Amino acid sequence: MVRLLRLLPFLLLSACTTLRGRADDLARKGQFVEAAAIYDDLVQKSPHQPELVSARDDLRWRALEQLLGNARRYRMEGRDEPAEADLLRFLDHRAEWNSKLNGALESSLLEEMGGTHQHLRTLIGAPAQQGLALTAEQALVRKRPLLAHREMVVIQREMENVVLQSGKDACQRLRTVSSEDTPHWKELVFRYCTHWSEYAPRPPAAPELFGPPGFQGDVSGLGEAELNRLRSRLTEAFETSPWFSTGATARPEFSIDGRFSTERDSTSVELTAPYTEQVPYTDHEERTETIEEPYTEEEEYTDSKGEKKTRTVTKTRTYTRTFTVPVTKYRDVSRTFEYHALRLSVDHRVALSATGVLDSRRAPLSTVLQDQFSEHGYEHDVTFHDGGVTPQRVSFTPPQVWLEARVEELGRRFSQQLVEHWRESYCANPMLSLDEAARCARAGTTLPTPAYRVLSEVLGDDAARVPQLFASP
Repeated sequence: MVRLLRLLPFLLLSACTTLRGRADDLARKGQFVEAAAIYDDLVQKSPHQPELVSARDDLRWRALEQLLGNARRYRMEGRDEPAEADLLRFLDHRAEWNSKLNGALESSLLEEMGGTHQHLRTLIGAPAQQGLALTAEQALVRKRPLLAHREMVVIQREMENVVLQSGKDACQRLRTVSSEDTPHWKELVFRYCTHWSEYAPRPPAAPELFGPPGFQGDVSGLGEAELNRLRSRLTEAFETSPWFSTGATARPEFSIDGRFSTERDSTSVELTAPYTEQVPYTDHEERTETIEEPYTEEEEYTDSKGEKKTRTVTKTRTYTRTFTVPVTKYRDVSRTFEYHALRLSVDHRVALSATGVLDSRRAPLSTVLQDQFSEHGYEHDVTFHDGGVTPQRVSFTPPQVWLEARVEELGRRFSQQLVEHWRESYCANPMLSLDEAARCARAGTTLPTPAYRVLSEVLGDDAARVPQLFASP
């Protein structure tokens, strides 16, 4: 532990060195924003190293110069959208880093804001002046992240006022385009004017529209609370559809049917777990030993008087011998551990349908959902470490949770089919009047060509955006 604590500073230094090298490499490639982000991490880890803070601040400055320089270059090339994308990044990072600009950058920023102002007057102001308030608003929404910066507040207010005034003027014009028997057109004008906080009378509900629906019938296997949740979800879907109006008196009746079941099963089973056992066995190994054997020998020598004599001496001779010995070794043998467990399973099945008549000229609308979900697991109290066997308990998805997701899915399908049913009933005619085209727009989806053609005669290009006025009832 002490050794690890001693090594920790060196490990941290190594990590910082690696990150710093990566950041410096990014900077050499001109990726100053990315390099500055890495230095942010380094400064957080080592806030008292002034050289890191200095390097980070330098990278931030170079990133701001690069972003604003790119924006100015794009602007001079007539590429306004990329220019404003880089201007937005410049302003985002300036705010994030709380950077102070020098005179040169302040001057470039003012020039770029002037170019943006001129572009937005074309992008937003021009359609607004042509009475295309919804088109201008869509462009304004797209530019809101840029205009949200404090530097852009004056431009933002001008654009918002231009769009709002265009909507108000268009509302006054549209209020005069009507006749007595055009409830859907009047509803469109009401929604258009309300969108711009202007007044327009709301007409009575058209005869094609309905109030809150009723749902009769039962689904076997559902309790009262679950059945009420199903009815509530389908009601919610209907009340956000083109068929619904709070002022309508007719109430459609839908029949609901189906079943929900949960089956559980338990079976005693035998499971196996593979493991490896080390089994001993006897092997033979050859070994070699060195033997030193003493022997005697007569040798001559000269004594101190110079006389030759003999004596017996003991010497040693060395030789090797090979022999075999038995040894115990171990080999891995695959085994299986068998144990008993309880296999538990659960199977959910659901079939739901909602059927009702909305257009007497057509077959009933019917939404159907069928689904199934199965889970299984094993329970036991066995422990066998060699085979990785430990006691287990099973936790299944609660039936109510799975059923709730299926009810939600039925609601989504019901919503989609209500819209499609409306389009098939009221958008299929190739020749439409103004009121019929407005009725088609209630679907809240892309207008078919005949409806767009009729509405564009009055609304121009804004006709394509009229369906968004019917996004909510």
